[in-house]
Amino acid sequence: MNVITIHPTIYTIYYIILILFALLFNNIYYLVAFLVFIVILLFLQKSKKEIKPTLKYFIPMSLIIIILNPLFSHVGTTKIFLMGNYFITLESLAYGFLMDFSLLIILLLFVSFNKYVDYQKLLYLTSNHFPNVSMIVVMVMRFIPLLNYRLGEVNKIFDFEHGNSDESKIDKIKKMGSILAVVIFWSLEESMLTAKSMKARGYGIFKRSSYLRYKINRIDIILIGIIMLCAIISLLGLYYGIGNVEIYPTLTPSFFNFPLDFPLNVFYLTFLVLLSPLIFLELKERVIWKLRSKTYGFN
Repeated sequence: MNVITIHPTIYTIYYIILILFALLFNNIYYLVAFLVFIVILLFLQKSKKEIKPTLKYFIPMSLIIIILNPLFSHVGTTKIFLMGNYFITLESLAYGFLMDFSLLIILLLFVSFNKYVDYQKLLYLTSNHFPNVSMIVVMVMRFIPLLNYRLGEVNKIFDFEHGNSDESKIDKIKKMGSILAVVIFWSLEESMLTAKSMKARGYGIFKRSSYLRYKINRIDIILIGIIMLCAIISLLGLYYGIGNVEIYPTLTPSFFNFPLDFPLNVFYLTFLVLLSPLIFLELKERVIWKLRSKTYGFN
């Protein structure tokens, strides 16, 4: 369903702002709202399958951060564990937890961003100004899933020809080495063919053009206006210390305070509005799609 078309530049600006805000705001209630909104958006994008592999890599990394930060950072005044001259502070533990929270949000933001801006749109945005860099980025984005696919295909062939029963660890290592060698040679051969094809078609001789064409519509202007207004108000609140908690040297009681009092609630509600435009558009698109389905009699 692509009933509502948004310019890729708007998506890119919006997600850059969200990533920056995930790093700037460390109030737990801001981060929880951030996480809830991005998970809702991923479900509306039908990206819940991508959440599981993201968590698969995030959980071990987050545990490492939570464990290592208190072990090596002894900044803070609230000691919660003492063993001789060694101690762990509440501040370092809280900082590691909030850093994990922000990292999870950023990872999910990239998953969501890839649903809206694929490699073709990314190439469209960057090819005019950074043709070489954009081509490298796009090829890397394509190369990683392609390698995974080819590894699976070659592994199936090896299993079919040689079987996989009663293999020692050395045999498995040799098998993996052979699979990697086949995949690498396969990829190198294809990259040479791709380079020859690009050279034959004159890539890099003239200014690069794109068959994709996007125009700034009224919905784009309205959306970027809402985004920028909410971002400026949220940054104003951040300037006055709203949305950011001082962890070091002492964790203040404001860390646990919910932003209900004026003007805290105004800045917090503005932050929630900043998170909601794409959710609103996804819901609106579903309503439009259902109405059209009933009108034209298709599912």
